[in-house]
Amino acid sequence: MEHERRMKPSRVTHRLNASASTRSEPPRAPAGQVLVFIAAVLVAGMTSVLYLWQQSRIVSANQDITSLNAQIVTQMQQRDDLLAQVNRLQAITHVVSMANKLGMVQADPRQFKQLTITTSGQAPTVAALAPNQRPAVALPATNAAMTYWWQDAWDGLYSLLQ
Repeated sequence: MEHERRMKPSRVTHRLNASASTRSEPPRAPAGQVLVFIAAVLVAGMTSVLYLWQQSRIVSANQDITSLNAQIVTQMQQRDDLLAQVNRLQAITHVVSMANKLGMVQADPRQFKQLTITTSGQAPTVAALAPNQRPAVALPATNAAMTYWWQDAWDGLYSLLQ
């Protein structure tokens, strides 16, 4: 009998311990599901950050466009004002009134003689060297040397580009 009493509590204790150990452990999530959750959170976070960055760029670009449009309108108005001023100053009535203010009078065409000059084959000489003086630089030779140098430089550049 003593032996039975001892056995009974051990069986019950063993059964309680066995059922308690299986009930106390929560089921574990696989590592793959945890990684997918972390990746999803990271993707959602990065998407939000990139969306906010893009929106800030759009807002700043719209502000730049608005500012540039205002500058264009202002500069077009200034240009139109200047063109109107040029047209007013170039008008014949303004020119005549300014000439009269400055004491200028229109010339009488009967007081002046009009000359018509026909050009001959040779242009008139404005300045010439003394007969015994030689020019300091021989221009045709210098022009030829410069032309040759430039031609050589362009040929060298062309050959490098090929």
